[in-house]
Amino acid sequence: MILLLSIAAFVGSTLLLYVGSERIVHAATRLASTLNLHKAVVGTVFVASATSAPELLSSLTAAFYGSSHIALGNIIGSNIYNVPLIIGICGLIGTFKIKNSTIGKECLFMVGLAALLMILTLTTRTVARWMGIIFLAFYPAFIYHSIWKGNGALENSRNKNLKKPAAAMVLGGAALVAGTFLLVYSTVELAELFGLSQFYAGLTIMALGCVIPEVAVSVAAALHGEQEISIGNVIGDNIITMTLVLGLVALIRSFTVSVEEILTTVPFMVLVTLVLFIMNKRSHKITKPWSILMLAIAIAAFIIETFNHVA
Repeated sequence: MILLLSIAAFVGSTLLLYVGSERIVHAATRLASTLNLHKAVVGTVFVASATSAPELLSSLTAAFYGSSHIALGNIIGSNIYNVPLIIGICGLIGTFKIKNSTIGKECLFMVGLAALLMILTLTTRTVARWMGIIFLAFYPAFIYHSIWKGNGALENSRNKNLKKPAAAMVLGGAALVAGTFLLVYSTVELAELFGLSQFYAGLTIMALGCVIPEVAVSVAAALHGEQEISIGNVIGDNIITMTLVLGLVALIRSFTVSVEEILTTVPFMVLVTLVLFIMNKRSHKITKPWSILMLAIAIAAFIIETFNHVA
């Protein structure tokens, strides 16, 4: 019975994710045109905020129910698999340029956040509430900077109709959230049958479930020729997850972490971000060799994490 329910939930989740991704891509395109904002900004702020909702809601739910290790694993795992899967799959679809001029700075900012997390957790062996305040403080600064780089176009959009694209984005985001929860339900039920640890379940099963909306949105954007939204969504979602989601989870409840949990996961998060940074600096293009490298990193991370936490 559990197996049948899980399969039904998986099928329903994929349909919701497809519908949600299509709505968000079209809404983001119209929103960029209406607000006269650069599409990379829309992808970084609006689309990334919608697609990071699954990580936010699932992590907060886990933290409230006393499963903070699932929440932390979900946050780290999402940031490990988000970049390589999206860049990898989009790169296999075709070669396209990276037009987001600030992605290099955003990658370095993301590396700084990951390094800060590693230093604080390895020093204290905990994720404490005061750490949550630090990470949470970066969130409004990131949003302000992302909108500011749109050259103040928001001030010139008072008389423009924002209701339709905003409503479409809300509906698309709701479909993504509903689809993700169905997917998380199906995978977690199966994970419990095998007695997996909370951190590993969050790191792989829940994280991969939450990454699917980002992959769906970014691939849909690439297929529609909206590569700037696709790339903006990749790095924006990771930064929002590391600031808003991690900050709120830490504020809910302090909890201990092991050195092994941090050292076998966070370096992969840094690695994929640095590869994206180098790729942007060297060629400003996503090609098949880069996409294959990204996918190889994702596979290697999954194998190593599985060996360390299950074997």
